[in-house]
Amino acid sequence: MSETRKLQRIGGNTLYVSLPKRWTSKIGLKQGDKVTLFPQLDGSISVYSTARQESQREIVLEVKAEDSKQSIERGITAAYVDGFDLIMLKTKDGLSEEQQEIIREAIENLFGLEVIEVTRNNITIQCLLKQTLPVEKTIQRIHSMVLSVFTEAISALEERDFDLITGLTRRMHDIKRLSLVTHRLLRSMILFPKPTEQSRMNSMDCADYLQILHLITEIAVNVNKISETIRTLSEHPFPEYILNPLCGKCVHLRDLYDHSIRALLSKDVQLANLALDSKLALEDLWELCMEADDKSEISSLTLSNAYLLVHNLKQIQRYAKEIAEIAIDQVEARLEKHSD
Repeated sequence: MSETRKLQRIGGNTLYVSLPKRWTSKIGLKQGDKVTLFPQLDGSISVYSTARQESQREIVLEVKAEDSKQSIERGITAAYVDGFDLIMLKTKDGLSEEQQEIIREAIENLFGLEVIEVTRNNITIQCLLKQTLPVEKTIQRIHSMVLSVFTEAISALEERDFDLITGLTRRMHDIKRLSLVTHRLLRSMILFPKPTEQSRMNSMDCADYLQILHLITEIAVNVNKISETIRTLSEHPFPEYILNPLCGKCVHLRDLYDHSIRALLSKDVQLANLALDSKLALEDLWELCMEADDKSEISSLTLSNAYLLVHNLKQIQRYAKEIAEIAIDQVEARLEKHSD
């Protein structure tokens, strides 16, 4: 609830305003405690409790006997990405062996989590990660991993060496784990802001990077689907006159995605516009496949695989252009800030 207060004068030129008692009581502030004042982009000032910034963030999750594996995993993952340092899972009737195994499996899928206490009714998990990871470097690392998987999938398609696909799906697990770490970092900056972090990245930047992380993750999912579809082509291949343009369009889209991320990280508007102006007619590829089907030159399974490939390529194209648009928006926002 908002409150309006008058500025008071102390001495010659010093102004002060009192803090609402309801707010200070809620967060446990008392006379003599330190607070940090940090100016925002819109001219307002945020007030942070220094003690609260330094304390561990805790959450208690109640585990019930009827909770599903997915429910328990979702609860732990949500607490992790929301930036909590201590996650305490509690139950009234005791944790079953199956529930304990589910909890440990969920922990193994997330970076930086360790079990520090186990009793019959409780498991306490601590996150050892801090708000120190450079966001742009982690975005670059995730991008490099996705780009590598995309490149190897294209090579498998070009060379018809489907053994190259082996292991790509497992690498998606590493991409997901690193994405969750970055997601945690960004959300904790928004939910538990620190003035030192805000000096280089404000809440709007964090929101932009959360969207970018979502788009990169979706691109990774579509690249993985492409690699899975390519594997099925070992027994039902495309004819050369379809395979060659398909490989060419895959390379074009890989480069489009790469350009959009490089434009974002280097704040390069020209490169972002190059990505946005890129024209790639994926429908032409689908028409070739339909003609081949009419001539009975490909099987119905190959045609269905072609449909999946074209759909996934369209999704990658859309997501890459959205990243390029965000890159341009970020540059414009910075220019506007410096002009004020």
